[in-house]
Amino acid sequence: MKKALILCIFILLFIFPAYAEEMVTITDMAGRQVKIPKKIDRIVALSASLRYIVYLQAFDKVVGIEGIEKRGVMRGNPATGKAYWLAIKDRVQSIPSIGEGGPGKLPDFEKLISVKPDLVITFEVDNANLIQSKTAIPTVVIQYAGTEGFQIEDIKNTFLFLGKILERQKRAEELNKYIERCIEDLKRRTKDSKKPTVYIGAINARGSHGITSTEAHYPPLMWLNVKNVVDEISKKGHVFIDKEKLLQWNPDYLFLDTGGISLVQEDYLKNKEFYMKLNAVKTGKVYTVFPHNFYRTNFEILFANAYFMGKIIYPEKFKDIEPKKKAKEIFKKFLGVDIYDNLKEAYKGYGKVEFTDSGIKIH
Repeated sequence: MKKALILCIFILLFIFPAYAEEMVTITDMAGRQVKIPKKIDRIVALSASLRYIVYLQAFDKVVGIEGIEKRGVMRGNPATGKAYWLAIKDRVQSIPSIGEGGPGKLPDFEKLISVKPDLVITFEVDNANLIQSKTAIPTVVIQYAGTEGFQIEDIKNTFLFLGKILERQKRAEELNKYIERCIEDLKRRTKDSKKPTVYIGAINARGSHGITSTEAHYPPLMWLNVKNVVDEISKKGHVFIDKEKLLQWNPDYLFLDTGGISLVQEDYLKNKEFYMKLNAVKTGKVYTVFPHNFYRTNFEILFANAYFMGKIIYPEKFKDIEPKKKAKEIFKKFLGVDIYDNLKEAYKGYGKVEFTDSGIKIH
């Protein structure tokens, strides 16, 4: 007990001398009271919260990083799917690793202490409490968009919360205004339209999946005036459906997440008869979008997908929109750089799908 007390005093007085300076008490997004330095210059963002730091243009404050954020692949997949990673890939190698990382995983406490952060940011309440008790480093919890569905207001509130404590208030407000403009624009363009039926399949969720992997209340389809056929079920967010249910719905348009397109290809070659029964396949209304779930949710890709889907479903209402150009604008607004070509090189998003005797072709 005495040794533990001495260690805590050592950490506070010698490793983190700034703690003896001005501190403020805040309430984090999990309702926890946390004392943090009034001025924060050194941060560690865990469990994919790093994307918020990139969005807020605060990456210069990062002093430790998860091992999985330093590599160009994750579970064998190219990390290109993490749009925010593309914006920092040339800078992550010089930052010390504080453990392997991943959803729900704790950092290496000794490595974390060694990089002397003023603040740790995470999504998990239990992990935050444990990190803070073991290291004496202030740790705050933020909200995130998970595979169980999310509200865009949660994202905006997270920007405001982090913007305030990281001195990036103007940037947070800028992002929130841009988000509001995009959603208002999408809704305005399609508000008086008929509601075609739409299904999106092969959505990534803790790995790649085939056509039966979908999402109820998929944000882009909520911003457009369409009927997501999956919304009739009681769940929100990622779900698996039965193939027969898809035949029953038989939507007008079918979109495929390119994160799982190879699995759709495999399934098609085994079950061509099933696919040929779908109206969207018969009428040539099957298209691809970029994967938005990769180490949690990439918001900028959702907005880019929304404009592409709007252009496909309502060409007249989006005649002034060129999806590639709009995606580049969105990526630059969120990330500070245009990563469209990197995404296109790794995935075949924003293409038209043709079902042939030899397999799927994307044009």
